[in-house]
Amino acid sequence: MLALRDHQRAIAAGLLTGETAKAASLIADGCIPPADRLRIHRNTMLTGLINALALTYPAVEALVGSEFFAQTARIFVLANPPRVALLTGYGAGFPDFLAGYSQSLRYLPDVGRLEWAVDQAAREPADAEAPPCADVDLGGTRLRLAPSLSLLRTRYPAEPIWRAVLDADGDGLSRIDTEPGLSIAAIWRGGDGAAVTPVGTASAAFLEDLLSGGDAESAINAAAAAEPEGDPIAAITKEILPAGFVRLTPR
Repeated sequence: MLALRDHQRAIAAGLLTGETAKAASLIADGCIPPADRLRIHRNTMLTGLINALALTYPAVEALVGSEFFAQTARIFVLANPPRVALLTGYGAGFPDFLAGYSQSLRYLPDVGRLEWAVDQAAREPADAEAPPCADVDLGGTRLRLAPSLSLLRTRYPAEPIWRAVLDADGDGLSRIDTEPGLSIAAIWRGGDGAAVTPVGTASAAFLEDLLSGGDAESAINAAAAAEPEGDPIAAITKEILPAGFVRLTPR
């Protein structure tokens, strides 16, 4: 008799591969033959995982169409089944997987990376539920960064593409320059879910320094080094201080 673990592994292998003969031999007969019950369970499992990916990557699905998305997601699911019984963390590798299926849409993996970051930010604590990820003195004013803040650097303009797709703005999408070029987005959990805003290289360097434990002086220096010909204070004032991921209070 197989141990329970081996029994479970045999059934799982049958569900993933579709080769259910061995798994069916381990299941008691009933009104529905074991092989048919396994096929039903396999279809339900695959549909559930594909739907989970579609919920995480709605812009990717819209860009490629539901049929192509379902076919690609099915291949991904069979090659990368969940490792834990919690689907909220499933699908992190899907954007990289898309690189092999998106030659005509070279920006597709980057849009997927942004959608994954958005999905994860939406599950992070809100401002009132966790301490800020950075808290520094700006000459009499405290600057605090939202605990969920992260930065995403992409080769293609993922943020405007993602926004245009979700807004069903076909004209706006057609006007986006999709040639390669560094794009940086700040992602955090706002009051109504995840929020995204583009930032420049100086602002990104400022934020990255703060997120790594730097103080205001080192962060400003990092911003200046990122754009030697620019004005880091002007960039920070324009892009960071009014942003939704910042809280400013008197010292």
